[in-house]
Amino acid sequence: MNNQIIDNLYEFWKHIGKLNNRLIETEKYSAVSMDSSDWPNRIFDLRQDYGVIEEIKTLSKENELPEIITITKPNGLNSDSDFEFVFGQKNMAFDLDLFSKKSSPDPKIKRVKTEKESIEFANTASESFGYLVDQNVIFEIVKNSKTVRLFTYQEDIECLGCGIVFFDSNNNAGLHMIGTLPKGRGKGIGKSMTEKLLLEANESNAEICVLHASLMGETIYAKLGFKPYGEIETYRILK
Repeated sequence: MNNQIIDNLYEFWKHIGKLNNRLIETEKYSAVSMDSSDWPNRIFDLRQDYGVIEEIKTLSKENELPEIITITKPNGLNSDSDFEFVFGQKNMAFDLDLFSKKSSPDPKIKRVKTEKESIEFANTASESFGYLVDQNVIFEIVKNSKTVRLFTYQEDIECLGCGIVFFDSNNNAGLHMIGTLPKGRGKGIGKSMTEKLLLEANESNAEICVLHASLMGETIYAKLGFKPYGEIETYRILK
């Protein structure tokens, strides 16, 4: 199960990289190299043969690769002085055979379909997560992806939350970028968004839902029925 969770994330990033002509793929690793966006600007999917870490460090310091790397745990990067730990996440999954629709989806959650809505999503995600999500990257997904659906949480005329569901080649649904603005926290927006994405996955006949939870989000997802499996970590390559 842990491999399925990680594969969904990596396939999602590769999909975005291809849509934006920013994907780098080698026999040793993959990367999405963005000029104007912190997301998903990173190195990932390492095939950890001898020397790949040294190669990645060199290329990153020469600005040939991004400075951010996401890797499965355990990995040993915490003992390498060229790497700075950024954050860790729990790999979690939910068996959709156990899904029961208890209520109608929150009517404040809207699917992103236009350029204006893409800008709102990008701004909300950027403020929620504290890194730049480029509106052009989001709009490219909205225009051209058949496997990604983006949603925002609208209260009156203000966008307070966001979320994505991605359907991978194994018929698994990945829940990504579930975020809430600071002013909207404590209102259950993250829970409502997660339930909406679960409903989307169930109605599309996905087999399992997967996600990568922060420390703050792990408790929420556990209450919804998600089970933890492994962990991933994100590091910055120091220059």
